[in-house]
Amino acid sequence: MITIKKTAHIATRRIAMLVVGPSGIGKTSLVRTLPEPEDKILIISAESGLACLDGTNIDVIEVDPTNPASSLEEIFNELQTQAYKDKYKFIFIDSLTEIAQLILTQLKRDPHYGLPKNILPMYGKYADMMALLVKSYRDLSDYSVIFTCLDAVEKDGLEKLESFNIPGSSTKNSIKSWFDVVLFYRVFIDEEGNGIRKLVTDISEAPLAKDRSGKLAKYEDANLGTIMSKILGK
Repeated sequence: MITIKKTAHIATRRIAMLVVGPSGIGKTSLVRTLPEPEDKILIISAESGLACLDGTNIDVIEVDPTNPASSLEEIFNELQTQAYKDKYKFIFIDSLTEIAQLILTQLKRDPHYGLPKNILPMYGKYADMMALLVKSYRDLSDYSVIFTCLDAVEKDGLEKLESFNIPGSSTKNSIKSWFDVVLFYRVFIDEEGNGIRKLVTDISEAPLAKDRSGKLAKYEDANLGTIMSKILGK
């Protein structure tokens, strides 16, 4: 039997978003601004260190760099258990850039995909793995999920274009479509020469940015709790 619902009656209790920006700007530090106690947050880290979170007491699972695909699958399966659902409200994945590079490196070491003649099949396999990974974590319905990603500047003739720092053109071109909200983290300089960090939400201000909710200003303070409150209406 088909059930028809009203859009007004479908309550949004969670959100999945991507935060992109240059290295060192403070993407990982945004975990401090999540609107839950530290014990409700789980960081999945593929980065080399979390020194910026010194003084916090947040749970962290590190991705195994020698077998990232299997490691991420194991973590994903754990997140579907009731014990994890009861414990955590936020999953913070840091970062897609590192995860993508680890997965591609793993494929290059594969006896089959590592052959020069199989470079195209290797990138096809990599693209499939990345799409499945991101969408699976994104759709974990019991958590709000935040991904981070480095940006990159690429040349198109004489023009410089901002892009996601992700290997593989297929994945790089698709990643924005996988999210309703993509926040570009940028430093602006005020009249006194002070740096002010803002999260840009509008494509007219940052090509990588996106706000399908329509509830955010072009520039938002670097506070994920405030942003989530606006989107979720809380």
